Amino acid sequence: MAAKRKKRRHRGAAGKANADLTAHIRSLGLTSVGQYQAWCRDHGFNGALNKSWQERRQERKVADRAIDEELAEQEFVRHISALGLKTVADYTAWCTAHGLSTGTHKSVAQRKKESDLAERIESDAVLARMKNHTRRPQETIQAIYEGKLSEAELNRPHLQKIQRAFDGLGRDRKGRRALLQLLLHVEKRGDFFDVKPAIVRLGPSDGNTFIEGLGALARWHKRWLRDPGEWRPDSHNGRKQFGSLARHLLAKYDVPAFMDIAWFLGEDDEARQQQGWFVHVGTGGNIRKADVPLTLTKKMAHLFLESPHDYTIYEAFRRGQILGLGGEEPLVRAVNSTRLGSSFECEDFWHKVVHFFVNNPMLDPDEVGPIVDYIHNQKYVSREETVGGEVVQLPPEQPNFSIKGRSMVKLLRQVEMWHRQLARQNRLPAKVWAPSGLNELDWTATDNYGNEKERWTITELLSVKELSLEGRKMHHCVGSYANNCKTGRSSIWTMQVTTPEDETLRVMTIAVQNGSRSITQARGKCNARPNGRTPSGKRRDFSKEYERHLRKSRHVLYLWREQEGLSMSRGV
Repeated sequence: MAAKRKKRRHRGAAGKANADLTAHIRSLGLTSVGQYQAWCRDHGFNGALNKSWQERRQERKVADRAIDEELAEQEFVRHISALGLKTVADYTAWCTAHGLSTGTHKSVAQRKKESDLAERIESDAVLARMKNHTRRPQETIQAIYEGKLSEAELNRPHLQKIQRAFDGLGRDRKGRRALLQLLLHVEKRGDFFDVKPAIVRLGPSDGNTFIEGLGALARWHKRWLRDPGEWRPDSHNGRKQFGSLARHLLAKYDVPAFMDIAWFLGEDDEARQQQGWFVHVGTGGNIRKADVPLTLTKKMAHLFLESPHDYTIYEAFRRGQILGLGGEEPLVRAVNSTRLGSSFECEDFWHKVVHFFVNNPMLDPDEVGPIVDYIHNQKYVSREETVGGEVVQLPPEQPNFSIKGRSMVKLLRQVEMWHRQLARQNRLPAKVWAPSGLNELDWTATDNYGNEKERWTITELLSVKELSLEGRKMHHCVGSYANNCKTGRSSIWTMQVTTPEDETLRVMTIAVQNGSRSITQARGKCNARPNGRTPSGKRRDFSKEYERHLRKSRHVLYLWREQEGLSMSRGV
């Protein structure tokens, strides 16, 4: 027996009337009957709720017209504001001055014509002022100091840098005055308004221009020993000029040239600490008695001060430490190309590792990097394992790792086993990370006749599995960089070449420190350097074709560095 169909319930006339009234009230932009009745009285309609559709249509027309008028008024206000005016009277006067209609209700085309005219007038005025600034740079600097220039007038990179240098001094009025004094004087005497990196190896990082360096000097105005106006440059080289100015202001005694880098590291605590070391040495202080991150003997301090001019201060500390312990320059370069060249974290432990290297003088310097990576991974890097579909954080493999009593031969064997273990890891947690923001390279080499020969690419690796595959193919430990990549501290790139036979080969793995935009490692198979040098006993695995590509990789790496403005760490 078929089920009975339910009878549809029809709304009554009253229900339908209420629904229609509610819809009508909402169409007027109102929410209640009370608001509707008040609106009707304000606009000359009766407040009855029962109205014909013709009456309601008339009310909607009035509401729509009111909305249109309100929007037109808002648009007019925005228009006169965009013209740089404040009131209707100002607008009327402006239109009269430029031969335009003074009416307020104008078409879109008429208002666009007015906007274009105002833009052209402003551009002409800015151009005229900029010509004056170019002809009278000291007046421009004074105007920036006094806050008289608009953003439109600061359309040149060096002017923007000067503005930011003043902003960086905040409410330090004497500091701002000191910076003004420096800028006005060096504009006549020095060559400091180029916005290219002052320290080439640091690349385009924050603080690394001469203008920002002057801002750093201004922060130390309380320690100035001489009047900036008495300084005269003794060289045409900008870097030497800056060093001369810094010593004129802050030093009684000789300060090694490599310490100039302290003024181009930005505004953080680390930069100010290194600037303090510069001032300490320049005023006759013993570097051993400064707040330095390691213990120095007299010999180490002497060797520190003799470091080459292109070292960083941290690298110079390592140099003094290693040579003072009896090590040699090749070991210095090898250690400084690792994380130990830019960090003194956990120095009580790493000092013993450095001493261990010194006590093994026959160690191939190319093995230093893999050993440091291995020790850091075993002692400090937490592990991740997938248990029941979830990633579990585990403590480091050997948190109590000690270098005491270890055999170099046995340690090298453990490093090699660790490399193999990284290459065998297949059950890796699904870990990916965001790109670093650097651009990839895609370059095609041609012969003398313009024919395409080989296509070279440098692309970023963005997952643990990609790192593992790269390490397995290239026979090195790049997989240990996973945590640094995940946190954004580092990024890893693979350089590959596609031959005319359409065969793609891996040539080199590149590590970049993202903060400083610096290439910290560039290694081929088995940790081979771009010049072809490899740790002992591993060159026999290379084909002549690979060796040719490895030599070519130096040029490709240079192209990428130039494209992205990257610097290169020492020893890479």
